[in-house]
Amino acid sequence: MSSLPFPSNENARLAAAADNKAAKPPWSRVKSTEPLPMMFQVRFCDGRSISYSYCDLREIRVRDAGHVQLCLLGMEKTHVSVTGRNLSELAELISSGKIKSFSELGPRTFDRPESSPSIDKVTVETLTGP
Repeated sequence: MSSLPFPSNENARLAAAADNKAAKPPWSRVKSTEPLPMMFQVRFCDGRSISYSYCDLREIRVRDAGHVQLCLLGMEKTHVSVTGRNLSELAELISSGKIKSFSELGPRTFDRPESSPSIDKVTVETLTGP
């Protein structure tokens, strides 16, 4: 019973330790000694990845700390919607051009504390028309 993946009377001590431990954010940022990247990469939980040019990024919409939408205008109009939790820092880093990549983690699991940033789903929508 002590190895349950959720808090209970038997493993309350383990759950408290997991909440105190901050998980690594699901994005990689540019180090201070590196030049700013020309592109950023979106990695999906199924193994796919798509790279976009920073010069195509026209608008960043932040609805709340759990929803960020990137509006790109390249050969096609594209909206990249990022949903999860604690994504305010991601939006700030993208707007300053300091993100190399970010990764979709998929459905939430018990091994990631609620206070840590998480990207649950990334949706890419290609828009047509003028």
